Amino acid sequence: MSIEPNPSTLAILHRETHGKLRLNRSAPDYGFARDSVTVALTSGEVPAACTEYPCVMARQPDGSLSLLAVTGLQAGHNLFVGPSGAWLGQYLPSTLATWPFRLVRESDEGKFFVAVQPQALNASVGDPLFNDQGEESPWLLERLRQLTETDAGLQETAQQLALLDAAKLLTERSMQAILADGRDVELNGFMTVDEARLQTLDEKTLHQLHTSGALSLAYLHLLSLRRFRHLVARSGQSEADVADVAHVSGASETAAKPARKAAA
Repeated sequence: MSIEPNPSTLAILHRETHGKLRLNRSAPDYGFARDSVTVALTSGEVPAACTEYPCVMARQPDGSLSLLAVTGLQAGHNLFVGPSGAWLGQYLPSTLATWPFRLVRESDEGKFFVAVQPQALNASVGDPLFNDQGEESPWLLERLRQLTETDAGLQETAQQLALLDAAKLLTERSMQAILADGRDVELNGFMTVDEARLQTLDEKTLHQLHTSGALSLAYLHLLSLRRFRHLVARSGQSEADVADVAHVSGASETAAKPARKAAA
């Protein structure tokens, strides 16, 4: 569900290969995210992200868990990417802010390299990646620092989600809605915190979740589920008024209370 570039489209960043290239930072193009309905988040971003996007969890093929901002309701339609590729949201997730750079890990030794999407670079417009001496530009060094910080945040977030999972708090959910034109939409494949179970946890588990930051993450996530209704409204803005609001199947009323329950 999350935005991840195809590894075959990335190239290892190198001063000899990319020494004369530039990145147009004044007009970032997020068109690569146009077809995705989720963006990966770190738990440190949730206080800002939860006021704009529903924040949910998803289990990856390797069994690990990811935290995701939901940015669309229909496959191939990200509601926060404009026609020109501009990001339309108030908050820009760090995994987008560090684009077109990514960390690529070596599976054998655990080392990582900085990779770049070559198509995002050009020879004439924007800021140079390297100076005439082949040294990284100050803005590039800052971008690489942000990239490392984001990667560490994603690792910490996975650990916090693993604790929530171990406490048996995560439950598979689906979201249904009826749009203004009468279309039924359904979003599935994500998980939410079971608030009823959260309220019955023993003191030891609660303390562990609190000290790890997972407890705060759980409550902010529950708060963010209210944004599903706003996402449905946003989906209908370009066509007509929304006929119905989102309903998170199985979620608590305090987390996402619909104005009128959508048809399943």
